[in-house]
Amino acid sequence: MKLNHFFDNKWFYRLLSLVFAVLLFSYVNSLGLNSSSSNNNSDSMLSERSTTLKMPLSLNINSDKYFVTGYPEKVNIKISGASSMVTATTNTRNFSVYADLSKLKPGTHRVKLQEAGLSRNLSYKISPATVKVKISLRKTASFPVQVVYNTNQLANGYQVGDSSTSPQIVSVTGAKSDINKIDRVEASLAIPQGTDETLVRQVMLQAVDNSGKILNVVISPETVRVRLPIYSSTSTKKVPLNFVASGGSSEQNYNFSSKTKEVTLEGTKKALDKLSQLTVSVPVTGISSETTKTIKVTAPTNGVSSVNPNQVTVTITPSSVSNGKATSNADSSSSTEAQSDSATAGSDTSSSLTTSTSTSNSNSSSDRSVTSETSSKED
Repeated sequence: MKLNHFFDNKWFYRLLSLVFAVLLFSYVNSLGLNSSSSNNNSDSMLSERSTTLKMPLSLNINSDKYFVTGYPEKVNIKISGASSMVTATTNTRNFSVYADLSKLKPGTHRVKLQEAGLSRNLSYKISPATVKVKISLRKTASFPVQVVYNTNQLANGYQVGDSSTSPQIVSVTGAKSDINKIDRVEASLAIPQGTDETLVRQVMLQAVDNSGKILNVVISPETVRVRLPIYSSTSTKKVPLNFVASGGSSEQNYNFSSKTKEVTLEGTKKALDKLSQLTVSVPVTGISSETTKTIKVTAPTNGVSSVNPNQVTVTITPSSVSNGKATSNADSSSSTEAQSDSATAGSDTSSSLTTSTSTSNSNSSSDRSVTSETSSKED
């Protein structure tokens, strides 16, 4: 009875109507939102946009036979269409722009640029639309690399040596007419102000004709490693000669004399500053009497480039070594007689002569290498 009374209450139906109204409103509203979202997505897919891309220009031609000049390396292409397709094409760039030269002969031509691989749902515009090209017969040749530089930037007192490159020979490819014009392939080396040490640089190459004009060719490799020695400028210096015996008998001392007392050395200032005399080795093997020889004089050390004169005439006078005394072979008998006469002359005179002779012979034996002409005469 109570339950029937509840259903007969008008407020029950009012509450039930409200619940159904809220549920219906929620259902209709959700349908509207889904429809709006779908429309937005559809609009997004159908909207259009444009973008401009810079693409490399490729050539359709027999590159083993022909060489082409005059065309730009890259061109612009403006693509338009559905936003999603434009975005995808921009990201992938899975198309190309080319000039078809396959049916053209050597000469100058204007050709229209084309694309390959672009979606047919996209529109495009290439800029420039056409290019002017020059087709020539292809030629490849090898050339040595020449280093070019200006020595005005060197520090005072310095000069350059012989430059070197690695590699020394390069390959040059281009139009046959241009290859035939090549006078040299240059590596232009810039020398900084005040340079006073050897330079090692990686330098770009260029091919030029006999008037210095740069030619439009392809050089392989494009750069070379250049080494330019830089050192102190050379100067000259006069130094005395010091003769030294080479070989010979231990029973002999050797005296040397020469009309050439000094020589002139040429080399770097640093090397010449270290030299106060020039030692010359004189071969004396087998010499037992006065002998004259011509001896070659060589540069003594790095940094000395020349010696003038480069040979000298030397007179070699051997002397015997006996009981600590040295006498020349020519004067041995007279020296013996002199000592005998001195012994009979008196003890004071003998003592004086013995001391003098001993001193002279001591000086001679202490340095077998060199004695002056004056010393020989005094003995």
